[in-house]
Amino acid sequence: MPLDLHSLAWHRSIGKLIMQLNRPEFWSSLIRTLNEYVQVDNWVVLIFSSKQVQVVSLPEVADTEEVDAFTQRYVKGLYLLDPFYIANRENPQSGFFHLLDIVPEYFLETEYYHKYFAQYISVDEVQYNAQLDGDRTLCISIGSSTHFCQDQITMLDIIKPWVIALMHQRMSFEIEEEKHLTSAPLWSQTITQLGTQITTRESDVLRLLLSGFSNKEIAGKLCLSAETIKVHRRNIYAKLNIKSQSELFARFFMPKKDAFSSV
Repeated sequence: MPLDLHSLAWHRSIGKLIMQLNRPEFWSSLIRTLNEYVQVDNWVVLIFSSKQVQVVSLPEVADTEEVDAFTQRYVKGLYLLDPFYIANRENPQSGFFHLLDIVPEYFLETEYYHKYFAQYISVDEVQYNAQLDGDRTLCISIGSSTHFCQDQITMLDIIKPWVIALMHQRMSFEIEEEKHLTSAPLWSQTITQLGTQITTRESDVLRLLLSGFSNKEIAGKLCLSAETIKVHRRNIYAKLNIKSQSELFARFFMPKKDAFSSV
């Protein structure tokens, strides 16, 4: 239904959300309000920081397989390949973001897309970010099985000030930021095991490659030439005795029982 910011329905919804700020069902209520205007098939509230992702809220009716994939794979390492996480770490800020505005050139060809995004997020994704401090960003991620049209994106952007303000106010009642991770992600563990075999620069290139960035895009991010990125890529594959993106993905982001042994 179209959004009329002067309608009684909209003001009534915002009033109800404000009244629920201190209640456990606040996040679900906020999503239900958004679902009146766009299709919401999955959602999560989390906190991005430089070293980890913390889960604040998940749907109570979420599919068990979807929750397991999120908590056991995404939170424990796959977040490093998430375009939204990468964009936020490069430029932490509050705002509203659409996948199409930040997605890497080869995102649809990545193992992350095929083995996680397409299965558990589906077709399209948007995110509201509220910057909490210099390192932490509170995020509401909304996935849909259909593409958001331009009118929907415009509407979601129009209500951004309301949503971000509510997010900030809600944090006063989030006494426990649940599911705080204490173990290092599989990515960090594997990099540590490799020791000096992979340089810091090669590690940066490797992660961006797995995220779907082209040589040109990586060169721009790292202030290098595209030819230099090609050299790094060849060196990485040679050092790890790997010939494909799928092998590279398995080495760093699959559970140990499925990953390749260390070289």
